[in-house]
Amino acid sequence: MIMEKIKNADKQKEFIKLYLTGKYQQKAIAKEVGVSENTASKWVKQIQPLYYYRIRNNLTKQLEQLTKKSNYTGDADVISKLITDIERIEKLIIKAKYIPHLTNN
Repeated sequence: MIMEKIKNADKQKEFIKLYLTGKYQQKAIAKEVGVSENTASKWVKQIQPLYYYRIRNNLTKQLEQLTKKSNYTGDADVISKLITDIERIEKLIIKAKYIPHLTNN
């Protein structure tokens, strides 16, 4: 029983890691990590939207740092990727249907 819980905890960590990328559908991740769609659905509900905000804030900070440079033409691909990642996170935030009042940290 204890070993089963450890294995499930590892599966949950992997599921959340893949889910937070925004690149994969919940059903596909569930199949990949070897859990039922029901279990995956429960795990998604447990993910704190705070994680989405932290990721978005981190990506936004990286983007701001790059664009503060006087000459950032060589970073165009990185900037484009950051914008794409921010857009993915925004979709996850909307999907979570939880938009709390954010204060500046």
